[in-house]
Amino acid sequence: MVRRKEPRKRKLPKNVREQDGRYTYRYDVYVVVNGKSKRRQKETPSYRTPREAEEAGILIKAQQIQGTFIDEKNMTFSDWADQWMEMYEERCDKKNSIATHKNRIKQLKSFFGGFRLKDITALQYQKYLYQLKKDGKSKNTILGRHSTMGMVFKKAANPPFEFIKIDITKNIELPSFAPTFEELEKMDEQEEYLEKEQLNLFINRAYEIADNRETEKEVLIARQCARALHVLAYSGLRIGELCALDIGSIDEINKSIRITKTLYVQEGIENYALNTPKNGRARTVGVTDIVTDLLKEQAVEKKKLMLMSETYYKGRHFIFANAKRKPGYPLSPLEIARYMTEVLKSLEDHDLPSDLSPHNLRHTYTSLSAEAGIDLSSIQHQLGHTNDKITTKIYEHVTKGRRITNMEKLDRLLSSIN
Repeated sequence: MVRRKEPRKRKLPKNVREQDGRYTYRYDVYVVVNGKSKRRQKETPSYRTPREAEEAGILIKAQQIQGTFIDEKNMTFSDWADQWMEMYEERCDKKNSIATHKNRIKQLKSFFGGFRLKDITALQYQKYLYQLKKDGKSKNTILGRHSTMGMVFKKAANPPFEFIKIDITKNIELPSFAPTFEELEKMDEQEEYLEKEQLNLFINRAYEIADNRETEKEVLIARQCARALHVLAYSGLRIGELCALDIGSIDEINKSIRITKTLYVQEGIENYALNTPKNGRARTVGVTDIVTDLLKEQAVEKKKLMLMSETYYKGRHFIFANAKRKPGYPLSPLEIARYMTEVLKSLEDHDLPSDLSPHNLRHTYTSLSAEAGIDLSSIQHQLGHTNDKITTKIYEHVTKGRRITNMEKLDRLLSSIN
């Protein structure tokens, strides 16, 4: 009897394994266990043919080399936080927001970095937040980190990723912060702004200081800052919005300005960025003839400064432009703020509010508009927000006398009926 030969087994590609007629590819991953990196073997899902399993393995190897491979089951918080940050940068155009989240991610990684994402529990995270308070972190710091952590976990828990079953940050209780007596007293204080007479003194002194500069160029540079402060007080614009204005923003016929961008400067004025306005929405604001005339005057004096400069930035035509180190680039908000400090210092003996900044000129605009009889919603639109406690507080303070007068009128009418 002739013995039949057994068919020779086909040699499988390297790292490919067969089980029950299906094929997988075995590969190495590195995981963090108790703070130490260890190598572990994993296998791909099973495939119908050895070739399909090998191709899946080659793809994983390529992703590992490129640093794009995601091991879902063993992914650490640090790895996912980095991936999340990359995605956030792709969809966010505000450099300040990106910088804020990067800093928070750095702090979160210092505690959770080595933990596997799926192993972090709600209790562990809750205790982390309580510990931050015990360590003396402020309410805003804790809220900020919780906000970023929530965004990271929400992305991991939701489609299309779904690396974890639930978002452990969702129902967390934040540490309570009882207001201090200093904070309670501050709640009763009015936000600082300039009254009409104070504003008149402030604006006049701003131009007076500028006109006393030594050279014509220095006069024009300082007058530009004085004019910027003047426009801020009379328009309610944010300082970043003012510095981002270009010629196309102004509509002289309809007496309006289109606000579509704000200036962001963190790495030098030559590396400036134009972001969307603070609330992410464009708006059109009305301006008075005075503001229109100020902008026309600015255009004339800016041309004089251009002629005095050997080189000039050829990019956007900013209305308020740098005329010192980087001629033609947008005027830095810091330069305006420094000039405001100089003006206020010269008025120390005139009982003006202390510690004012260009932002306080928005409060000044609110008080002037309220006194002029402009309704609250119109003022809020001009300022670029729909519901702001500070604006409402200033409005109610300024219109308090009007309300009392109205009640007196009503009282006289009701008395006449009796």
